[in-house]
Amino acid sequence: MNTDVPKRFRSGQAWGRLALMLIYFLAVFEIALLLVGLMMLFQFFYRLIQGQDAERLRSFTQDLNSFIYAALQYVTFNTDEKPFPFCDWPAPGKAEDGPNYY
Repeated sequence: MNTDVPKRFRSGQAWGRLALMLIYFLAVFEIALLLVGLMMLFQFFYRLIQGQDAERLRSFTQDLNSFIYAALQYVTFNTDEKPFPFCDWPAPGKAEDGPNYY
C-alpha cells in the first residue's frame, strides 16, 4: 500500500492546480470562446467588405488559439508548463515565424 497518499492530499501544489483548472474552465475559456466567435464574425465581414483579411486580427487569433491549446494541455495534465498569465503570451513554445504586433 502506498503511504504517500495522505501527504499528497495535503500538498498545496495539487490543490493549486485544481483551483487553476476551475478558474480556467469557468472564466478564461468562456471569455476566449466569446472572443473567438466575435473575431470570426468581424473577420468575415471585414473580408466581405475589404476583400482581404485583417492581418493583425489573424495574428491575434492565431496567438489566442495557441493560448487555448496550451491551457488545455495544462489542465488535462499533458504538460506542467502553466499557460498565460503565468508565462509569456500567448503560450509556451510559440513559434516565432510570423509577424508579432504585441
